[in-house]
Amino acid sequence: MTVETGFYTIRFGADPVQLAFFRSGLDRWLQALQWPEDERVDVILAVSEACTNAVKHAYRGGAPGDVDVVARLVLGPGERRVAVRVRDWGAWRPEPRPDSHDGGFGLTTMKACMEKVTIRREPDGTVVTLTSVPVPLVGEAAEPRAVGAE
Repeated sequence: MTVETGFYTIRFGADPVQLAFFRSGLDRWLQALQWPEDERVDVILAVSEACTNAVKHAYRGGAPGDVDVVARLVLGPGERRVAVRVRDWGAWRPEPRPDSHDGGFGLTTMKACMEKVTIRREPDGTVVTLTSVPVPLVGEAAEPRAVGAE
């Protein structure tokens, strides 16, 4: 069983200019959690890719809408993770043809940066859920290394 505590949430208009504000807020939240630097950068990059996809593709040709980001800290025995949900209320774009170069690298980037990525298409939008790799609890040292091992 895990204990959940700590939240970051923001809803912003699906406008590329708004992405900088969301990234800045997420970064401050992760820093306040004392999230390790490399893993913090990975979380920000993955969530940014999910949000960028929503901004670029969810409301194509329709009325502008919102992107909702909810992040939570999940504590487990000896470790912690961040679980982030990115939601839009637009229409999922059609899958690119296998021979096209329209696929981009957003999903590949998200999967490289996070332990788990799920995408749920719903009639009223898309939900992307990202779960980070585990990091040590605050105040706990990283795994001991053997002396002289490199």
